[in-house]
Amino acid sequence: MEDKRNQKQPVSMKKSTWRSILGKKWAFPAIYIGTAAIILAFVMWYQGSLLNQATKTPQQIDKVTVVNGENKPATVHENEEAVAVNNTTPTLAWPVAKEVMYEIGMGFFNEEANADEQSKSLVKFNDSFVPHTGIDLISTNGKGFDVAAAGDGKVMKVYNDQLVGNLVEIEHANKLVSVYQSLEKATVKENDEVKQGQIIGTAGRNVFEKDAKAHLHFEVRMDGNSVDPHKFLKEAQPQ
Repeated sequence: MEDKRNQKQPVSMKKSTWRSILGKKWAFPAIYIGTAAIILAFVMWYQGSLLNQATKTPQQIDKVTVVNGENKPATVHENEEAVAVNNTTPTLAWPVAKEVMYEIGMGFFNEEANADEQSKSLVKFNDSFVPHTGIDLISTNGKGFDVAAAGDGKVMKVYNDQLVGNLVEIEHANKLVSVYQSLEKATVKENDEVKQGQIIGTAGRNVFEKDAKAHLHFEVRMDGNSVDPHKFLKEAQPQ
């Protein structure tokens, strides 16, 4: 019996030793610092392994390509320059038949223009004012006239709108789109291939600009947004 008691005594001494250590004021701070040191050492080792991995060649890293200074992709500015060189925007002709004498009516609403200029490009409709998203071309005799395609392209839409009358949309190179509204009639159909100067309809009147004479409302769109047609039209303007 005494031998068995003596065998259990070392365990009691170990427990007593741990209680004695934990009872010291410095015990828990020391344990905390030691644990933090172990964690910090692990983090430093992990970061070092990542750095070594990044310095390997693309062949050494499975499914990951590391680009260096020689094969780095172009910056945003370099991409923009490439697009500018490759995207040659077509020049559009004034969209009227050659024999027609015409003038510009209401112009394009420019958000950067002063208030006086902007007021001249607002359409009054249902007691409100709407920015004019194109330019109006009016014959000098006030009558309807033949409307011509502003450039080579494909007819994407032909339909009648209750507000703007018959409408034709033509897509040109680089997704540039020309829009012809307020047509009395259209002489082309969807998917037709047209050439610059080809007659596509006759100008008339519409409900949206009911106070205007027979005219062509002409728009140019890029990425679905209306832009000032003057930026794309040839320099020669109506007299």
